[in-house]
Amino acid sequence: MIGGFFTVIALGPLSIMLMVLCLQVLIYREVISMSSVAKKERDLPWSRAMNAYFLVCLEYYLYGHNMHRALQRRPWLEAHLRPVFAHHTFISFSLYLIGFVWFVSTLRKGYYRFQMGQFAWTHMALGLVVVQSQYMIENIFEGIFWFFLPIALVIVNDIFAYVFGFFFGRHQLIELSPKKTWEGYIGGGLMTMVFGFLFTAILSDWHFMVCPPPALNMTIFSNVQCDVNPVFVPTDYAVPGAVSALLSTVLGRHIATVTIRPVQFHSLAISAFASLIAPFGGFFASGVKRAFNIKDFGNSIPGHGGVTDRFDCQFIMAAFSHTYYVSFIKLSSVTIGGVFNSFLALNAENQVELFQSIQEYLQSTGSIPDAVKSAAAAVVE
Repeated sequence: MIGGFFTVIALGPLSIMLMVLCLQVLIYREVISMSSVAKKERDLPWSRAMNAYFLVCLEYYLYGHNMHRALQRRPWLEAHLRPVFAHHTFISFSLYLIGFVWFVSTLRKGYYRFQMGQFAWTHMALGLVVVQSQYMIENIFEGIFWFFLPIALVIVNDIFAYVFGFFFGRHQLIELSPKKTWEGYIGGGLMTMVFGFLFTAILSDWHFMVCPPPALNMTIFSNVQCDVNPVFVPTDYAVPGAVSALLSTVLGRHIATVTIRPVQFHSLAISAFASLIAPFGGFFASGVKRAFNIKDFGNSIPGHGGVTDRFDCQFIMAAFSHTYYVSFIKLSSVTIGGVFNSFLALNAENQVELFQSIQEYLQSTGSIPDAVKSAAAAVVE
């Protein structure tokens, strides 16, 4: 499994997207099968087909956006598919409405409660599995680093939590998972943060990881070049006087500055989430299994159970890492050319009004002198 995972990463964005798609389908299938009742489904022959149909509708909507983003780098192909992309949301919603009408038309007396329960369960599975996992794809488009690091942090936290729990565990953490201990929870968290801080520095030198993919067929052997996000650039930080004195005493040499990449500080926040919050995705999965009185979600992976049992923490981790990246790290995508094109789309009156508003703002901030303001006002008049 580990070798296969690294092979998928090496083959680039397209293979990762296909892997995520396969995981979505397998996990969705496992979750849906938990609520199935064979006898009732035999009397409702379209039940399974509707589950598959709603999955296809959502995948079409989500991957359609991804393909549009990817094809924007292929103008000639994007031009041919522009009508489809222009009405993508409407087409997706229309497909969903067909499924909704299909479901309502199949409601049968004596099965209403079961069918409504299945409908709700299907939408819960779509939200918790497919929508959350789609953030993995969003992370890929920002750079494979943002896909790979969160996954690695969850795996490392799971390993260290097990090790610390095995050797030092004495106090139970949560009733849903009797084998989870406070010692494992805390020890695993601390080691995950150390790992994240150091591992981030290693990955940051690799353009294959940190650059947004120039093409979906990019692989580890591609010569990837880009202007990297400034958070990956090493930066010198001044060491506080007390700390500098302590280090000088211990190491025998004066240390006034340290070189750290800003992304390493961000990795501490992501590592903290992987350690403190992401495990609750696993606890939630344990609660679901207890509710249905089953040991595993399936038997897709011999010795491990179902695919869901291995990825129960990953989806919420992907959602958080993407949200964190967009909120605190992502560079603005606004360009002067884009703003100017929007300006040209305005009528003459609105263009003048916008010009005056910008002029007033710059004057209030002291960015332009009064002489320039007077000249600009004369031009407008």
